[in-house]
Amino acid sequence: MFPLVEFCETNLAEGSQLVMDELETMEEVDVMTYSCLSECTLCAQKPFCFFEGERLAAETPEKLLILVKEKLVEWQEDYL
Repeated sequence: MFPLVEFCETNLAEGSQLVMDELETMEEVDVMTYSCLSECTLCAQKPFCFFEGERLAAETPEKLLILVKEKLVEWQEDYL
């Protein structure tokens, strides 16, 4: 069982594509994309995703990736 990270297809152009691409190379995380995650205001402003149902957003894709990796470490400490 791996944590799930969810992305909005529309937000991929806002920079989350870079985050998703990086996460897809990792074996310890599951990645899903949806046509819409009903976060339209946020989606138009900055890269975001959901990590195990928790919304994560950052000003840059690089900062979002750092947030996701931090959450991944926390998740591994809690569940593995």
